Formats: sequence, structure tokens, C-alpha cells
Amino acid sequence: MPSRLAAALVLLAVGVAADVASTYVAIGGGQYVEGSPVGAALIAAFGLVPGMILTKAAGMVVIGIPVAVAGGTRRLVATLMCAGVGLLSLATAARNVLLLVGLWP
Repeated sequence: MPSRLAAALVLLAVGVAADVASTYVAIGGGQYVEGSPVGAALIAAFGLVPGMILTKAAGMVVIGIPVAVAGGTRRLVATLMCAGVGLLSLATAARNVLLLVGLWP
């Protein structure tokens, strides 16, 4: 049975891949709008893929700091950071797909 950290790393990888791929397709369809002001600023400053990766890193910091301050172990912090950003990335990918099929306003 894989550890929770390994599962979180897989979730992160799948979420980021789905987010990047669906963003490229949504941009090609002309309907994509970055939902995060931080993400929009980073994408404008560094380009699409580097900006998206930096946005994911910023999300990991936002998730990890409170957990670390609350006394979480390094393993717990890493697990929650990876799982949290992975889930948010999957949600963003789902939003992009809904944009493409016309079900998102």
C-alpha cells in the first residue's frame, strides 16, 4: 500500500498535468481567463507554463506555512501541500473543460 505522501505526489503530478493541458486547450478556444490574480500576474510576468508552476509553488507555500506553524511534521506538511495543490489543479482543469463545452459562464 502506497504512503499518503506518495499518493499526494501522484495527485499533484496528475493535477498539474491536467491543469496545464486543459489551459492550453482553453486558450486555443479563446475562452480562458485566469481566475487567480496571483496567477494572472505570474503568468504575465514569466509566461504561461513558468507562471503556472510558480502559481503552484505559491499555493504550496500558502497551504504549508499554517500547517507547519501549527506544529505539523515535515511529512504532514509535504503531504498536505502536494494534495492541496493537486486537488486545486484538478478543480481548475475541470473548470477549463466546462469552459470549453460551454457549461461555465
